[in-house]
Amino acid sequence: MKKVCEEKFEDILEKYSDTVTRILIMNLRNEEDAKDCYQEVFIKLYKRKWGFKDENHLKYWLIRVAINTCIDYQRKNYKSSIDIENVVVKSYDQYELIPNLLNIKKEYRNVLYLYYYQGYKIREIAKLLHQNENTIKTWMKRGKGCLKKEMGGDYNE
Repeated sequence: MKKVCEEKFEDILEKYSDTVTRILIMNLRNEEDAKDCYQEVFIKLYKRKWGFKDENHLKYWLIRVAINTCIDYQRKNYKSSIDIENVVVKSYDQYELIPNLLNIKKEYRNVLYLYYYQGYKIREIAKLLHQNENTIKTWMKRGKGCLKKEMGGDYNE
């Protein structure tokens, strides 16, 4: 029985490692801090009972725990250094976008990341971040504007 759980854990680790890493780096802006929190997130998963309803519940749980772990970590030791060269990206287009995304407000950054990179719908993001759907829509609109400004366009918040 224990071996089955360990095998399942390995599969989960392989499947969601990239997602968790991106969230951690985007929020902490430092690769070393992200590595510390990465271990913490997956230790919490390993210690948790395997009571997830389905794959989406597991993914929600991991994203929420990653965000909360960042918040806790930042409360304990705040660092402002950015190590963008080590951000894990899948394509050149994302490489251009990530540095700009890192420069906008955290709320906007998380919403845009979850929507565009993870494919979540507004309703799902609202549930995941414990916010009203209208708040998420507002953050998306403002985030897009801030991102446009970061990339050289005009936007007045």
